[in-house]
Amino acid sequence: MKVQISKFSSHQTAKVFAILMAASFFLMMIPFALMTSLMPSPVGPDGNPVNVGFPFGMMIFVMPLIQGIFGYLMIRVGCWIYNKLFGKIGGIEFEFEEKNV
Repeated sequence: MKVQISKFSSHQTAKVFAILMAASFFLMMIPFALMTSLMPSPVGPDGNPVNVGFPFGMMIFVMPLIQGIFGYLMIRVGCWIYNKLFGKIGGIEFEFEEKNV
């Protein structure tokens, strides 16, 4: 049976996607932060290592939060546009089949 989505709940959809985006970005940043911590320190003109002070807190906590906020806003806008254009262009269509387990 073909089914067409006629309307998205913009807040609920955006909330779920924002949490998924922030969580996946967080999981992606952990190995990235560990890899960057293994990189050698740059050497100054006197031959001594320069302490760059890599911002791990920002990378692991702030960036996923920003990703979640912007993800929420963009999905909310996208749902609003979809809901406005549904009547003119149609909606997302998929097939589903009931299975007896």
